[in-house]
Order: sequence, then structure tokens, then C-alpha cells
Amino acid sequence: MESRSKYELGLAPKIIDRYVAREYLISYLIAMVVVLSMRVLIDLLIEFDEFAETTSSGAAPGALEVIHNIFGYYGPKLFEYFRDFSGTIILLAAAFSLARLTRNNELVAVLASGISLKRVIAPIVFLGFLLNMLMVCDQELILPRLADKLSRRHDEMAELRLLHNLFLPDLDNSLVYARTYDPGTKTMTDVRIILRDKGRMISRITAEQARWDGHTWVLSGAGACYFQTGDDQKNLAEIWKDISHWTSDLTPEYLWLQRHSAYKGLMSSAELTDLLRRNLRPADRAETISEKHFRFTDPIINMVMLLLGLPMLVSREKRSTKTAMFFAFAGAGGCFIVTFACKLLAGSGIYVGADFKQLLLTWLPVIVFLPLSVLALDGIKT
Repeated sequence: MESRSKYELGLAPKIIDRYVAREYLISYLIAMVVVLSMRVLIDLLIEFDEFAETTSSGAAPGALEVIHNIFGYYGPKLFEYFRDFSGTIILLAAAFSLARLTRNNELVAVLASGISLKRVIAPIVFLGFLLNMLMVCDQELILPRLADKLSRRHDEMAELRLLHNLFLPDLDNSLVYARTYDPGTKTMTDVRIILRDKGRMISRITAEQARWDGHTWVLSGAGACYFQTGDDQKNLAEIWKDISHWTSDLTPEYLWLQRHSAYKGLMSSAELTDLLRRNLRPADRAETISEKHFRFTDPIINMVMLLLGLPMLVSREKRSTKTAMFFAFAGAGGCFIVTFACKLLAGSGIYVGADFKQLLLTWLPVIVFLPLSVLALDGIKT
């Protein structure tokens, strides 16, 4: 039997597919520019005075320096804003493109030709899925590389401020205290390193200063004391015979990231897995678990919001554009509100010790709204 081409099989994109796809992509670019610009402008209007603050030297920044600081701050922030509003942008683009088709009576012509409304929105669903993957790439590949810049405050563009009284665990179950940490020079002062075995302190290292050399911490004025006796004490003394260097997973990037209230959202899934190996506080563990699960559910929720809104935007019934958009965003908004509430509850630390409850809360919006979106699509009158 002769092989049949994709056109003969009906698998090739039709003119209507290419036309709807082009309209949707144009609307997507417009919606992305509008949403991200509004987010930046609102934040800039509120925080503009922070960019013009005088530095510690007492010198006020000039106009060019202020502009440079603004672009330097919001440039990386655009990737974070894109992640936060990607679902909204996808739905807005669908609303804009379908509203334009309705206003020009093009959907009427499509229906008159015998083409199903489900066939019309198929390119939008497909492109929505592909564009949703941009958010996944942004979250997993771009944001972790920009985490140090995204954790800056508005008034830290000219100079980075010292961090005070750090107290963090590393993967070796040691506790590390530093009175100050200078992110500019990557130096900790007045350092105390407490080594533990099964929760019991076995040794303590003190140092006047610890400076990161790119691989390890170089200790200055270091000394060690031991709290075990006999052979164990001799072994510890042999291990810490040279304490001029200290190897730890507490890198400068991680120390700097800790001061950001939502630093877990700037990590990749692999980094979140490593974070769970630490001896975290119960509240931090609950937040980390929920954040890791939401990495899987967020793309699904974005698609669910799109599928909930599309049936309201296309209909054989005569309906004004404003009414259609209101119902579309009302349905998607309900999904967004439930998801937001689940994120608050899952990361609050209320359900400490029951990881499956974090799992249930992260997947609850999908469990509730995915069947509703399927029913809504099935209910489109074609």
C-alpha cells in the first residue's frame, strides 16, 4: 500500500489552525508585555525612593546611576514575574484572540462552514501547553542562576549590606554560626562551627574569619576543642590537625539566598531535594515539601485555568464580549484562589510530620478543577 502524506491523512495544520495560532501568538506577546510592564510600573511607583537612597558613604546617586540601578534590578525580576503570571498571560492571550475573532464575526463564518468550535480552540490549547513549558524552563533553569540577583532589595543595588547573626545547618549535620557575613567579599566573621554526631556535640571550631576561595572556606585565627575522650578524641584531633580550611555545602550563594523570604521558590527541583536532606525546622520542611510538589502541579493548574476559560469565550449563543470574558476569568479566578489558599496552608507548617497532607494540599486544585474543566469543554455546543 502506498504511503499517504500527512495532508491526505488530515494531520497537517489547516488554514484555520495557522490563522488562529497566529492570532493567539500575537495576543500572547501583547498580553505578556502589558502584564509584565504593569507589574514593574506598580512596583517602581511604590519603591522608587529606594533606588535614590544615599549610600553608606553619604553620596547621593546621580540620575544615570538611578536609571542603571532600576534596569539592573528589574531586568532579572522580569523572569520571576513571568513565572508568577504565566497562567494569567496564557488565559489573557486566549481571551484577546477569541474576542477579536468574535468581534469580526469570523467565528460565525467558521461555524457556517461546518467546523466545530472545539476544532477552533485546538490550536490555542496546543500552543498554551507549549508556552506553559516556558514557565517550567524559567523556573528550573533561569531563576536558580539569577537567585543572587533576585534576592536583592531595592536599596541594595549600589552596595550589598552585611548579614548579621547567621545560624544554619549544613549537610554534615553541623551547625554554623557567624556574627556577620559580607556578600561583597564573601567573608564571615566571628565563626563558630559545632560538629554533631546523632544530635550530640562532639567538637567545636572557632575562627576569627572565614573567607570563600571558590571551593572551600579559608579560616583565619582558627582553633578547635574536643568534647570526647580516649581514642575518639585522638581521632578528632587527627582529623582537625589542619583547620585552616573548612569544606561545607554552605556556599556564599546559599548564605545570601537565605535572607530572601521566598528563597525556596528560586531554587530548582534538584536544589529543593538537597534542601530536604538538611535538618530543617518543621515549618521549613513543610514549606519545602509543598514547594517541590507545586513544581508539578503549577503547569497543570495553568492549563486547567485555560481550559476553564475557553468554553466561556466560545459559544454558539449570542453573548457580549465583556460578559464572556467576565465568566472566563471568574472560573479561572476560582481555581487561582483555591490554589493560593492551598499554598498558604501547605507551607504554613500546620501539618508538620504528615508529608502526605502537603501532597494532598498541593494536588487538591488539580483534583477539584481538572474534572470541571473537562466537563466544561465537553459542554461546548458545536
